[in-house]
Amino acid sequence: MQSGDVSVQFSTEDSAVGSFCLITLYRSFPSVKDSKGNFNAAWQTIVKESVTVATAPEMQPSNNPSDWAIEMGSAPFEKSGAKGVVVLVTVTGYGRMMNAMILTNARAYESQITKFLESFSFKQPVSSTVNDGAPNPISPASGYSFTTTDFDDGWHAAIKSDWVEVTKGDTKVLLHYCVTMTDEMRQDLSNSYWNQIAANKYRIKNLYPTNYSVLKDFPYYFVQADATEKATGKDVFVSFQVIPKNGTAYCYEIVTPTKNSFSQQFPTMDKMENLSGYNRFQIGKNDLIGTWQAGAGAFTQYYFVSSGNYAGMNITVSNLKYIFVNGTSYKTEVKAVTNNVYASEKEIGKYAIGNWDLNTTDQNGKLSNFSAWFEATKGGRILHMLNKKFSSEHYQLGKDK
Repeated sequence: MQSGDVSVQFSTEDSAVGSFCLITLYRSFPSVKDSKGNFNAAWQTIVKESVTVATAPEMQPSNNPSDWAIEMGSAPFEKSGAKGVVVLVTVTGYGRMMNAMILTNARAYESQITKFLESFSFKQPVSSTVNDGAPNPISPASGYSFTTTDFDDGWHAAIKSDWVEVTKGDTKVLLHYCVTMTDEMRQDLSNSYWNQIAANKYRIKNLYPTNYSVLKDFPYYFVQADATEKATGKDVFVSFQVIPKNGTAYCYEIVTPTKNSFSQQFPTMDKMENLSGYNRFQIGKNDLIGTWQAGAGAFTQYYFVSSGNYAGMNITVSNLKYIFVNGTSYKTEVKAVTNNVYASEKEIGKYAIGNWDLNTTDQNGKLSNFSAWFEATKGGRILHMLNKKFSSEHYQLGKDK
């Protein structure tokens, strides 16, 4: 037996006759309740990435009770000169799925395989909540002036409960709000978030999972599929990108009529990443009233250039508050601690909201001009303030409840 982070393997062989049997049991992970769709996805991602199969799987009659649904299919395989039969068993229930892949080249192992599979039992979890794929409703009134944006390049953005929906012509993009990554999700980011967030909206025809690792700050995780939208019955091409950042995952779901349409609009991965810029909404005159703040921390370790020996460490923690008293007056509070040295600074003045602008004038008459907008989040907004003169001065502030 061999075990890994996501699977455990059981193997046996008879070197005298050249026969073998290898069973790989994979850890369960979140999924939709479409057992056939889960099997098809697992065949693409598990079987086809492990061995070469020339035919579609021959399916056994579905075992679809009210709780755990079992799908099983087999096909001839070849790998590195070895030939045999691959069997995939997929079990779906209560928002999760698990898979077992069996590779063998001899009927002599059939009884052992059967006993192994029959040894499993599945219990009903204490509680389970699964999204049934119903259309996502528009979020209730947020108290902010603007919930849609029409961009000059023809894209239209609208805030929904669980994502920002961006449309242009027959292309639809869902910018899902960031999701905290769990250790379980990290083991297979592409398929975990695809199954949790997107797959339940579609009947999957073909799934094309691909992992991209590029020389940027973070790797890309990418899945594409030929599918039919359950809500509309339309045949579509779906592209799903996961970008992990600072312990959270940003998921972009792009729906186009065809694969060619997707390729024309998004010829590079950067084109997809730039879609985040459409999560941008104008600020109304009274939208800022209240307290907005951001915190930051950093440490720097020093070494002597001549010797390379350690020379100490510097720690800085800071907090910035913008308090918008009413529709015209504001004050700021900046606090910072560097090692054991404490410093603070306060400012009061007037502000004005314009067309994507925020202008402030402090008590000394100093004028600061910012490009300003809201970024939508789950149940709230992030205030962006980008200094027009000093582009490195970009504040991202959350509102105190």
